[in-house]
Amino acid sequence: MSEHTGLTTVQRFVLRESEGDVPLPEIADAWVDGGQRVPSVGQAVPALAEALTGLAAGGLVQVRRFTTWPLPWDGGVPVEGDRLGAEAGVVATWLPGPARSGLLVARRTDEERR
Repeated sequence: MSEHTGLTTVQRFVLRESEGDVPLPEIADAWVDGGQRVPSVGQAVPALAEALTGLAAGGLVQVRRFTTWPLPWDGGVPVEGDRLGAEAGVVATWLPGPARSGLLVARRTDEERR
């Protein structure tokens, strides 16, 4: 991974965790260390959402919605801009389980992988 100046600790974490295709609940679980670390997922969502949307706006990650998982990357619908900001700010987006209209999955961009 190339080094990026100006990224926050949370952005660096989300970028690192987005290697491959990673559902947002897995990123949140890693951030709270499987519930062994404070804050809870609910408390962490504002920081995780801000990091994810900033990385997406900077072209470092892409986010797609999948109705079933796993599927090939092209099987998901891109979620960008204001829509991503709104959905990433909802705690349920970062929690495992079926109570949502699809799973959001992050992936580092090809540019970032070089």
